[in-house]
Amino acid sequence: MGRIQETTEDTVKSKRKDFEKRLLSILPHLHPYVKHRIYIAESTGILPGNMYCSNGIIDDAIVQLFNTPVDHDIQCLALELKLFKIADEIIDELYIKEGWHQHTISTNDILKEELDRLEEDFFAEADDDLIMSDELTDISYHQNLENKKPFIYDDSNSEILKVIDNHHSSDLKKKKLLGKFYSWLPLKTSNIIDLFVFGKLNFEEIAIVKGISSREVKEIIIDVRKRFRRNLI
Repeated sequence: MGRIQETTEDTVKSKRKDFEKRLLSILPHLHPYVKHRIYIAESTGILPGNMYCSNGIIDDAIVQLFNTPVDHDIQCLALELKLFKIADEIIDELYIKEGWHQHTISTNDILKEELDRLEEDFFAEADDDLIMSDELTDISYHQNLENKKPFIYDDSNSEILKVIDNHHSSDLKKKKLLGKFYSWLPLKTSNIIDLFVFGKLNFEEIAIVKGISSREVKEIIIDVRKRFRRNLI
């Protein structure tokens, strides 16, 4: 009887150890994604500077993960998407908590003026859905117009800069365009771009994290990248 109990305890310990190894293997993808979302939120005035760090958010996500029933046999990919989803929810809560001062309603005319300045028809949000801007009939755009000014994107080692590096444009032009890109692009859309570029997730995986179809994810990513690169020419 004692030997059986000892064997069972060893099995539980072994499963927990394997689970923790799978969890640690996810962090190299999660960390740069969370770090970039904080950087963008700080640069666009949603979050105050130097108040939040990626390690803190990831630690909170792991705590939340362990506070729910956890299957230690869960596959690595399923675990990764679960942790990404939890981290995403924590970041969204921070945006709501710290970005309250940006909540204003922008009419179609104001949105059109914003997009004309950018000279792009980016995606916009209506009732938390991602749609093409030319399909808009009404919109509540939760960012203060006065705060939505382009910034210089100064992360020279960013993965997104590497993605567009094959174009013959100066680093300054790329950084200015990235600043404009992240200043004006709706958060839910830039969120999907960052899951792809920094989280290293594919269309299907992003769809699971965000609760939309993989087709929507693909269309958003392809369209934004095309428009972004066209502005570098």
